[in-house]
Amino acid sequence: MKDLDSSILRTAPARAEPATRGGVIRAAQSILFLTCYLVYLTVVMGLGQRLVLWPLITLLPSRRERLVRRWLRAHARATLGLARALAGVRVETTGGIPADTGACVVAMNHQSVLDIPLGLTLIPGPYPLIPTRDRYRNGIPAISPLARLARFPFVSQRRVATRAELLALAEAARAVERGEHSLLIFPEGHRTHSGAIEPFMSSGLKLILSRAHRPVYCIVADGMVHMRTMADVALRFAGTRIGVIILGPFTPPERGTPATLDAFVEDLRTHMTAALDRLRAPLAR
Repeated sequence: MKDLDSSILRTAPARAEPATRGGVIRAAQSILFLTCYLVYLTVVMGLGQRLVLWPLITLLPSRRERLVRRWLRAHARATLGLARALAGVRVETTGGIPADTGACVVAMNHQSVLDIPLGLTLIPGPYPLIPTRDRYRNGIPAISPLARLARFPFVSQRRVATRAELLALAEAARAVERGEHSLLIFPEGHRTHSGAIEPFMSSGLKLILSRAHRPVYCIVADGMVHMRTMADVALRFAGTRIGVIILGPFTPPERGTPATLDAFVEDLRTHMTAALDRLRAPLAR
């Protein structure tokens, strides 16, 4: 992170005029990225799913998981590749999930719209199921059909989960326990305004951990709080520097009671908060 800090300090403008020019260039790069990404999303992903992926799954149903895994990861990498090439986004990662881990549970903090493609590129093995807001089930080109195709569990994030949501999460947990999928969950439940790790909405995570005794990892990313929405991406995306720390593995309680699961989840949050502090420490000096 020292190199990252030095890079940021070197690029900080010393006068108002360069800062204004830099802001205009940054906005132009951001708009270019967003425009190209939306075209990519609609044409490559959207039409590709309709004309290539769906027909392949229909013809080769036994290879569904493998096809979806490759599709998800290819487009996650392509998204980050566009971000690097067009907007100068850089990612520095410390730690990792070993390639031979198999199915695992991954908790990640939630700062931005880039979190999901970033998380997908960092999780090897079977592709992760991602609990997804129910409002994203329909209406988002390419993304909504892909979430349904990948069989992500949809949740409303109400205070009390519905029976259908509990059944979907329980089925996801069984798939993780069987080794068919990993699981990527954002236990804060929403993108944060400050970037700090907020209290967890932990019921879904605890349900998964009570049914899937798999290694648990944490991904902590920082530097993206200024791009919580697509409108933010359109103006402030370019030049973003992202720091990532991957923690784990942690072993969940084998026969967890509510109390032991509460303690385990709170311990994960403590580790994630400490990792975020380490990411931010160079900038505080």
